[in-house]
Amino acid sequence: MRERQKMQTFDWVIWAALVAMGGFLGMAINGMVGLARAGSWWSIVIVLVPFGGWLVFYLLSLRLGTFISTGRFSEPKQLQKRRKPLMLLLGLPLGLLIGVIGAQFGLDRLLL
Repeated sequence: MRERQKMQTFDWVIWAALVAMGGFLGMAINGMVGLARAGSWWSIVIVLVPFGGWLVFYLLSLRLGTFISTGRFSEPKQLQKRRKPLMLLLGLPLGLLIGVIGAQFGLDRLLL
C-alpha cells in the first residue's frame, strides 16, 4: 500500500480554504433546500442551469488543456504518484458538513 504525503505548510492553507469554501457551499445548499420546500422551483432552475453549463465548459476546457499541454507524443506520466494527504481530501466534505449544520443554527443569516 502506498503511503500518503505528509501535510506541509501550503497544504494547511489549501485545507483551510477548502473548509471555508465547503462551509459557504453548505449554507447555499441549505438555502436551496429551503427554496425547494417553499415551492420556488424556478429560482432553483435559474441558479442551477447556468452553473451546470459552467461546469460542463470547465471540464471540457480542462480536458482540452491537458491534451494540448501533454500532447500525443510526450513522455509518459509518472505511474506511481504519491497519494494526497487525507486531511486535504476531507477538507471540502468537512466544510460542507459544517456549513449545513451551521446554517441550521442560524450561521447563514450571520454570514450571508
